[in-house]
Amino acid sequence: MHKMIFKDFRYNVKAILRAIPFLAAVNSTLKARRLRTGLNSLANYYKYQAEKHVFRYQEQEAIDEFRRRQLNLNPDHRSKKPGDLRIFWVGANRDQDESGFLQALRRFGTVIEFQNWKGSYGQWYWDSLGRVRIYDTAITALNNRALKLQIETALKVGAVDFIMGQMWANFISKEALGWVRSLGIPVINISMDDRLPDNWRRAQDGVRLGAIGLATVTDMVLTTSSETCAWYGVEGCPAVFWPLASDPSVFSPTGESGRNIDVLFIGNKYGIREGIIRELSMRGVNVECYGAGWPNGPATAEHSAALFKRARIILGVGTVGHCEDVFTLKLRDFDAPMSGALYLTHRNADLARLYQEGVEIECYATPEEAARKIHHYLARPADLSRIAKAGHAKALSRDTWVCRLEETFSRLGLTDGPARVTASSGSRFSTR
Repeated sequence: MHKMIFKDFRYNVKAILRAIPFLAAVNSTLKARRLRTGLNSLANYYKYQAEKHVFRYQEQEAIDEFRRRQLNLNPDHRSKKPGDLRIFWVGANRDQDESGFLQALRRFGTVIEFQNWKGSYGQWYWDSLGRVRIYDTAITALNNRALKLQIETALKVGAVDFIMGQMWANFISKEALGWVRSLGIPVINISMDDRLPDNWRRAQDGVRLGAIGLATVTDMVLTTSSETCAWYGVEGCPAVFWPLASDPSVFSPTGESGRNIDVLFIGNKYGIREGIIRELSMRGVNVECYGAGWPNGPATAEHSAALFKRARIILGVGTVGHCEDVFTLKLRDFDAPMSGALYLTHRNADLARLYQEGVEIECYATPEEAARKIHHYLARPADLSRIAKAGHAKALSRDTWVCRLEETFSRLGLTDGPARVTASSGSRFSTR
C-alpha cells in the first residue's frame, strides 16, 4: 500500500515538473543524451556479438529460416491463395491500425482481432488508475488470459495460419506466445520502435522487454529499423527490414482547389516538435498542428486523412523521442506522399532508400532549412506540384498496404505457392 502511494506521489511530482519550461528543457536534453548513449551501446554490443559468432545478416536467410520453422511447426503446411488465410491479429491502436493496414489485411482472409479483457480493441496497457504502465505483471496476465481464450475459440472454428501483431513482452508474455506456437501456429511480430533502447532492456525481475523479449518465441520480426535486423539475428530470431505503407482509398488525393492548408503537421506535442514549430513560426511559416498538446487537439484516423487531402505541404518530424539526430520511419512518411501533398521531413537514411529527395519528397536538417524550402515551394506551385505528383506515383505503385502485405506473405510462403525449403534447420539461426 505504501509503495503504491509513493509511486502515485512520484508520478504527480513528475507531471508538475514537466510543466515548468526550464525543467522540461533540461529533462528533454537528458532524455536525448540517454537515448543516444543507449543506442550506441546496443550497436556496439551487437557488432561485437556478430563478430564473435561470425554472424553476417542476410535477408534471404532470415526468410528461409521462417519457412523452415513454419514446416517444423506444421509439416502439412501449404501456402494459400490470398483471401483464404485465417489470421489472428493482436493490435495496439485502433486509429493507427484502421488507417489502412487492417483494411488491407482483411483482403488476405479472415482476420480475428484480439480483444482485451474489457472487450475493446487491442492489448490492455492501463493500471487501476488509468495510467499506461511500462511493465506490470498484472496487466500481462490479463492479456495472456484473453489471448489464450480467444485462440482456443478461434481454433474451434478452424485452423489459424499465423498470429501477427505489434507485441511487446511488456504486455504479453513469451510463455503465452510459446503456448500459441505449441499449437503449431507461427508468430509474426511487427516492431516499429526498435530505436528506443528501453525496448531492449530488462525489467527489475529480469524479464526482457520490448519485441526482443519475445524473440525466443517469434518466428519472424518485421522491423522498421534496418540495422536491427542483424541484432535480432544475433539473438537467433529471423527479421527483415519492413517499411510501413499507406492505403490509397483512405489517403487518395483531391484536386488542388481543395488544398487550403499551406503547411500541416499531425502528431503529439513532445520532444523537439514544439521547438521546430516555434522556429518555423518565427520565420513566417504558419503550421496548422493537430495532436495531443496542440490547441486543435488530436485528430482521428478519418480526420487526419481529410486534413492530409487539404494540405499543400505536410511537415514530418522523423526523430525518435527527444533526439534531434536519431530518426525512424513513421506512418506519415507513406500517408503524406499517398495523399498527393508535398512531403517535407527530416533526412532519414531508411527513408532515403525509398524516396528520392528533391524528386519525390523534400527533406530538412534544421528548422531554418525547412522554412526556406516551405517558402520556396509555396511561392512556386509548379515545383510543389511536380514533387507531390512524383511522390504520389511512387507511393501508389509500391507503398500500398496491399502491396506490402502481398510481398511479405508471398516471400514467407504463406501465399502464392508451396514453401521451397525443408523442415530441417540448416541456417545459422537457432532451432526451436
